[in-house]
Amino acid sequence: MATYEASVTASFAARHSVRMPDGNMEQPHQHDWQVTAAFRADRLDANGFVIDFLRAREALDEVASELAGADLNDITNCPAGASAERVAEYIARSLQCKVGREPYCVSVGESAGCAAAFYPGSAAT
Repeated sequence: MATYEASVTASFAARHSVRMPDGNMEQPHQHDWQVTAAFRADRLDANGFVIDFLRAREALDEVASELAGADLNDITNCPAGASAERVAEYIARSLQCKVGREPYCVSVGESAGCAAAFYPGSAAT
């Protein structure tokens, strides 16, 4: 069966820290986070879209604006810190609330060559 996918991207600068394997928390530091949110569908809507790019991009830009300059440890509320995986999950959940459907995947890069993704589950329609 064929599947369609559409994605939008955004970026923001924010701080975080994570618990290291030795149990210590690393020093808070900032990254220029790169985010890609992908939506999938088995069928296109009446307009020939997986999702309206403008609506999806506006929602992702809103989430990125809310996170810009923030301490992501405060937002993700995880005792082990705001790992890239937790940040991706947070963004996916926020996007679902804003666009009314679950993204297929949210990928977050915190630096060149270092990215994590979150797949919420039943995202294809």
